[in-house]
This record gives sequence, structure tokens and C-alpha cells, in this order.
Amino acid sequence: MKAAFFAYLTISFVAFGADDFATLMKRGDALDAKLRTKEALEVYLEAEKLDPNNAELLHRIAKQYGESMLDVSSKAEKKALGEKSLAYSKRSVAADSKNAMAQLALAVSYGRVATYLDNKTKIAYSKLVKEHVDKSIALDPRNDLAWHVLGVWQYEIANLNSILRAIAGLVYGSIPSASNEDAVKAFKKALELNPRRVANHVELGRTYLAMGKKAEAKAELEKGLSLPDQQRDDPDVKQRAREALKKI
Repeated sequence: MKAAFFAYLTISFVAFGADDFATLMKRGDALDAKLRTKEALEVYLEAEKLDPNNAELLHRIAKQYGESMLDVSSKAEKKALGEKSLAYSKRSVAADSKNAMAQLALAVSYGRVATYLDNKTKIAYSKLVKEHVDKSIALDPRNDLAWHVLGVWQYEIANLNSILRAIAGLVYGSIPSASNEDAVKAFKKALELNPRRVANHVELGRTYLAMGKKAEAKAELEKGLSLPDQQRDDPDVKQRAREALKKI
């Protein structure tokens, strides 16, 4: 009788914990959808106390830390937040390597942190971006952000300056196959999946500009500017579009 009673208490406690975790996840997702990064992060960190090895939660935390980089001004602060994002992304992949969003979060985190590192490490991280975004696309080819990240990688590698190309040759073993044409294909795939993402239009426009296709570039850049902000970094993305339009 006593054993049965304690067993009931244990089951009830586990069930309550599971429900509480689910509630926190839903609350965090709702805040994230409203671009309330700081509040979403606080909720997700509470959920982490209940299930610290949940891949779905960990890649969400990584996203919030990454987007928190927009809320600080110094390079040191941005780098520190980027490294936290990277750490949580790695944990997410370790928890479930077959999770497409975990792999994508890791690719994005490497890209965000790379900006604040030396050239050799930056190129080394670009190799990891490609590795993990390829895995994400293989697991879920319907995610427009994954195709967008692949397009950015293609664009960045295709347009490296001579110094970075030399470093890339050493890090990769040889210059990886990348071109503006391949970037266009990736961005077009991203647009096919999500024509409402501002960055899909803007980065396609910037790629067209690099190719000398000014009419196509102008159309995509202006389309991106015409869309409402939906992501935390859309204001920065639109500023890149305005700067690109000045070159046309």
C-alpha cells in the first residue's frame, strides 16, 4: 500500500514536470514570435532546469543568445553572446544530431561568431558553417533559412579577397567550389519556400549586384525593403539593401 502510494507520487511529479516544461516551451515560443528576445530567453532558461539535454530547447536558447547580439554595442559583448549561442548549439547537436534545427543553429552560430575572430579562424568556421548547413538541409530540405545560410556561404566564399582566398586554400585544402551563380540558386530556393523573408530578397539582390546584374539586383533589393520587418535583424538587413542600392 505504502509502496503504491509513493509510486503514485513519483508518477504525478514526473507528469507535472513534463507539463511544466511544455508550458514553458510554449510561452518561450510565443515570446520569440513577438521578437521579445530577452523575455523568451529567460523562459527558455527556466525550462532548461527541467530538461537540460533537450535538443529542441537548446537550439531555441542558442537562437535567443545569437539574436541578443543585436542588443549590445561593443564587439566584446557581441562575441561573448555569440560564443554562448555557439555553446548551446553544440549541446543541441550533441543531444540529437538528427535534429535539422539543431544543425542549422550550429551553422548560424559559427557564422555569427566568425565575424569577431582572426582571419584563419574565420575561414575555419566557414568550413563548419558549410558542414552543418548541409546536414540541416539533408534532414529538412523545406527550411528556407537553411537554404539562405547556404546561399550566404556561397556568396561569401565566391567573393573572398585575395588574402582570405589564400587562407581558405590552406584551411580547406583547396579553394572550395562556390560561385555567385550557386548563391543565386540557393537564395531562389529559399524564396520559393518563404517569399516573405526580407533577407532572402536582399541577399539575392546583393548577389545579383556582385554579378553586375543591376536591374535584377534593384528589383530584389526594393522588394526586400517593401516587406514588413518579421525578424530581429530585419532593420540591419534593410540597411544593407539601402547601401547596395546606392551602388546601382
